[in-house]
Amino acid sequence: MKSQIVHPEEKTIIEVSEDTQFVVLPANYLDEKSYSLELIFNKEGVSAEIVCMYVLPQNGKLRLTTVATHIVPHTSCNTIVRGVLDTGSESYYTGKIIIKKTAQQTSSFLSDRALVIGNGTKNNSEPILEIDADDVKASHGASTGKIDKNELYYLQTRGLTEKEASDLIIAGFFNKILDTIADPAVRQLVASAVTADISVTEMVES
Repeated sequence: MKSQIVHPEEKTIIEVSEDTQFVVLPANYLDEKSYSLELIFNKEGVSAEIVCMYVLPQNGKLRLTTVATHIVPHTSCNTIVRGVLDTGSESYYTGKIIIKKTAQQTSSFLSDRALVIGNGTKNNSEPILEIDADDVKASHGASTGKIDKNELYYLQTRGLTEKEASDLIIAGFFNKILDTIADPAVRQLVASAVTADISVTEMVES
């Protein structure tokens, strides 16, 4: 499966013609724009992934919608969203799976996880499933968590500052997803962008 970076606009639509992993990198966390990425599956047998990783700075905002629209049989999509929210930041994510009646034997899954490291955040996750076929597999899951204080304390006993320990834990939150990016050049670019965003986060909440 090839990897492709996508910088979504207000309405980005891609017809999936071959097995592809689409890695979403939002462009700006300080505006009120909404971003949307829709994958359309109208070729039998193709598979795709949508992978989105974001680190919201203080008072940052993200409004993102992803849509997987399955029209023909035997297609699959896995949508993975991982985000970190610093103090005062807001995330509004809508993940939509559409499976038409003509798209039997399709599988489509959605996973959205957020890690909160500051106070006064808003994390809104809205999964939407529109399924008209009966021989399909589809599911969604969403969760929000905080940094484990015991893990943070342990890392500090190993000589790290609180900020260094926090950054290491946040990086680990993303590493499993980064490792799924097959293209080394794309993986390195995304890892560098995530690392840069992590470096400007503030200390975790007390």
